[in-house]
Amino acid sequence: MLLINFYKTTILALLIILADINCVSAFNIVPELSASQKSFVPSITYETDDGIHGIITRQPIAFASIVRGGSDDFLKALESDFPPSKGWKFIPAKEDLQGSFAVSAYYVFFDNRIGGGGISFDYIPGEGDPVSSNKKELHWIQRIISNHKRRSSHGTSEDRIAVRSPSDSKSGVPFFDVVIKSAQHNPPQTLALPPHFEYDVHKNDPENDHEWKSETYLASIDKKDPKKVTIYNGVTWGWQNKVNKADLPAVR
Repeated sequence: MLLINFYKTTILALLIILADINCVSAFNIVPELSASQKSFVPSITYETDDGIHGIITRQPIAFASIVRGGSDDFLKALESDFPPSKGWKFIPAKEDLQGSFAVSAYYVFFDNRIGGGGISFDYIPGEGDPVSSNKKELHWIQRIISNHKRRSSHGTSEDRIAVRSPSDSKSGVPFFDVVIKSAQHNPPQTLALPPHFEYDVHKNDPENDHEWKSETYLASIDKKDPKKVTIYNGVTWGWQNKVNKADLPAVR
């Protein structure tokens, strides 16, 4: 009996050790150790010149990983803009990344009626993870969901795959890091070049409540088959602001 109990205890201990190893080796999102605490502002209160008070908060409060290969709603938006009929094929990676996203900033801000939030992180590949090469390219794909579409009135919702074009028009590719040039506009600047990702977004109507959320995924393509896209792990991040309704003018 003692021998049986010994074997049971030994097997249990080995299972616990293996579980710990898997947790360490699996994909994770971690704060960059050298980052300043000022880069991780979770919430701030604000007051406008006309006496409106509110609070801006990161949503989610902590950066969080999302399902490898893309959420159902992400894939629905992606395949709507880049359908199989045009040669696009999006496939989930067979395994989770072994590396991490090292976050150097995740914050909210308010300045003279301008309020919003942003994030900055780097992809740190682990053993066997994809890297850029002569044959392979890395990209970011970002889905944006909000209740105030860019260049539209408040209350106009959006759920789209974000592209970097001067007018937010549909692009020939779904990659957020690819800048689309235009003869009528200067190309927008981007700091989202793999392995780095950096982006912030703001609104200038602090008298209104806002919800802004992103799903950002690492993706790769084979240069010989650029419409076959492998989607890896991702991060969800965003922000919201809530207005103190008592400060708003009474509706007559």
